[in-house]
Amino acid sequence: MVDICSKKILVIEDDPYIRENIQDVLILERFETITAENGLIGLQQARDHSPDLIVCDMMMPELDGYGVLQALRQDPTTATIPLIFLTAKADRADIRQGMELGADDYLAKPLKPEELLKAIATRLEKKAIFDQLVTLQELLAQQNNELQYSNALLKAQKESSLDGILATDEQGRIFSYNRRFCKMWNLEQELSDPKLESSLLLSRVDLPDTLMNLIEQGYENADQVIHGEVNIDAKVFEYYTSPVSSPEHKFLGLIWSFRDITERKLAEIRQTELLKEVQQAKEEAELAARAKADFLAMMSHEIRTPINGVLGVTQLLATTDLTPEQYKYVRTAQVSGEILLTVVNDILDFSKIDSGKLELEHQPLDIRAVVRDIYELISPKIQEKNLHLHYNIAPDIPTYILGDVTRLRQILLNLINNAVKFTEAGEVEVSVKLETPQALPPQGEEVMILFSIRDTGIGISEEDVSRLFQAFTQANIATARKYGGTGLGLVICSRLIEMMKGWIWVESKEGEGSTFYFTIASEITDQIPEDSKLVSSLQPLSSRLNQGQKLGEVLPLNILLAEDNVINQELAIAMLGKMGYQADVVGNGQDAIEAVQHKQYDILFTDIQMPKLDGLETANFLTKNWADLLLPYPRPKIIAMTASALQGDREMCLQAGMDDYISKPILFDAFQRMVEKWGQGIDQPSQEEGDRLDTVEAIEPSAIQSLRDIDPRLVERMINLFLKEESPPLMARLRENIKKVDLPEIYHVAHTLKGCSYILGAKKLGDLLLSIEMKGKKNDSSDIESLMQQVEVEYLTVTQELQKFL
Repeated sequence: MVDICSKKILVIEDDPYIRENIQDVLILERFETITAENGLIGLQQARDHSPDLIVCDMMMPELDGYGVLQALRQDPTTATIPLIFLTAKADRADIRQGMELGADDYLAKPLKPEELLKAIATRLEKKAIFDQLVTLQELLAQQNNELQYSNALLKAQKESSLDGILATDEQGRIFSYNRRFCKMWNLEQELSDPKLESSLLLSRVDLPDTLMNLIEQGYENADQVIHGEVNIDAKVFEYYTSPVSSPEHKFLGLIWSFRDITERKLAEIRQTELLKEVQQAKEEAELAARAKADFLAMMSHEIRTPINGVLGVTQLLATTDLTPEQYKYVRTAQVSGEILLTVVNDILDFSKIDSGKLELEHQPLDIRAVVRDIYELISPKIQEKNLHLHYNIAPDIPTYILGDVTRLRQILLNLINNAVKFTEAGEVEVSVKLETPQALPPQGEEVMILFSIRDTGIGISEEDVSRLFQAFTQANIATARKYGGTGLGLVICSRLIEMMKGWIWVESKEGEGSTFYFTIASEITDQIPEDSKLVSSLQPLSSRLNQGQKLGEVLPLNILLAEDNVINQELAIAMLGKMGYQADVVGNGQDAIEAVQHKQYDILFTDIQMPKLDGLETANFLTKNWADLLLPYPRPKIIAMTASALQGDREMCLQAGMDDYISKPILFDAFQRMVEKWGQGIDQPSQEEGDRLDTVEAIEPSAIQSLRDIDPRLVERMINLFLKEESPPLMARLRENIKKVDLPEIYHVAHTLKGCSYILGAKKLGDLLLSIEMKGKKNDSSDIESLMQQVEVEYLTVTQELQKFL
């Protein structure tokens, strides 16, 4: 029996008295009932609610029962719904016509409740049986398709195998094989023809005796997996047998797998013969390695010679009469030359340290001068990355100690350079103090000095810390790929520190920064280093800009703007011009893709909504296909410019491959920060323009003033563009599309006009247009005409107010 409690019945009857009577009867029987007063409404109800059965009057105005039935049967979503006709006529021709159109039953008026309920129950029972049959047929078809698919996969797997496959039944007869098996045993072509009857194969094919014997032997232990090798015709084959059983553990046959291992056997023989040659090659390789080391040592020497000459000249120059500024330049050249010499020596140093041949100097040095030298060298890089570098030397650190100034500078420079390299924001701090605070011992006594280099960089995971001081190793592959480096620096530092009777360690937390510590043992001395006078004359380096300079003068960039709106183009060009840039402009994404293939651009600012190819499609194409374009320069940074302020749209921009996002209306300071951020390649957190204050004014004076700050002439040009060229046709298109309820076009036009309004400070107008834009985006036409009336009133006010600024 069918559970009628959940069944849904649609009643289509134009007579309200009959319709209510039928509804009352059905409700008493716990049917869910839907009613319609005519055929048109009934059709819509059938599509919306998918009833289990329809009771429909034959004679109705506008669209009669025949029309309803014909429309239902032509619609795939309603074609199978059972339908019972109600008719006051007894004309057999009318009844036959209804049944031919697809009616399942008919009832004559006046209706008897018991006849109606019986007819409904009968049709629902038949429909349930029909649905079950359809479900069973679909299930059988699915299982049949799955079986065919499995058989096809098995056959493909068998034929794609590199092994020869043979299957025999419980009596040893061949019933399956692959072409590889036939080729392996040089069998006749007819065996490889799958159309032949399998029962004829064994009698017609002359298998090698060795193979036949092997098959027969396989049945002696048919329940076991057998593995072995067999030699046939100067070839060696490896074979496996696997028994096949039914779920009832009845033996069904064997699967044989053959593999030609002749080449492998020959290779094993050759391997034995080549052992002596390998040993000899190893000895030759060791000789070659020693020769390579000697060559590297010679080349390091040849490079060091001219550097030493440069250093000698700077030392002589320092003894002449120089101005303080000249002293600074000389000292910078000298220290840079010393550092370069140290870097060139790294490879030779590592070789010497590894062989125990490196010797340290024992000369007076000034720790403060060493730290100050490094500070001056690192300062330009610190300023370039907008970091802060501090150094703190404890008062009880002796003025002069004995040691190797070059090696100490090498250690500090390596660790500080690493700190700067792996820090994108924040600071680097260098501290020097006694390992154990105490009164200074007398001259000649040993003292332990503790150095620490702290940064706020990327940090190091606990797993990677253990690998830091291994040769040619960085924290991980991703770090090496992003930041570069040979991985020799830390291991050389570690070995040098050990030679200075100290040790090195690190404390780090991934994402929060690292602190490297090391100690050295040294003696206090009163001897003054030879270069002390030169060091004391230097002043810190500075790369600050003059106040009159523009960003483009110190950070030259090629910028491309993709924007279809004339007002937006004018604004962006003017802003970039104020920064010192002359940007190229295109009107759509397709032209932007063409432009970046003919000229190298550092930054591409792109609107989201553009003709031909929008901003999202443009970014997606460039990020995914840049390598295929085979251009000799890197992809420009792609930054979205859009008037939409929705978080989802921002994520959509980033998912499309864009590097960043800036909201319209674009303010000059935010625009310049974006150029600085990506022009310098510094990944700093985005800074939003700030929340805009609500206002009751039609035009916000601050927006007009912002335009004046860029260029006094820009205000008049932008207002004229808005009043005469941009807004009139856009308003006309918006009115027309709202009249036609063309929601996609409404969305596009409102989006464009909204951006123009926001630029000129017409925030209320822009907000109204944003509401219409969202209606279009969500395919919601409710209240859109009311919103358009508000737009009309506000637009008139805006145009009048803008005239006052001309």
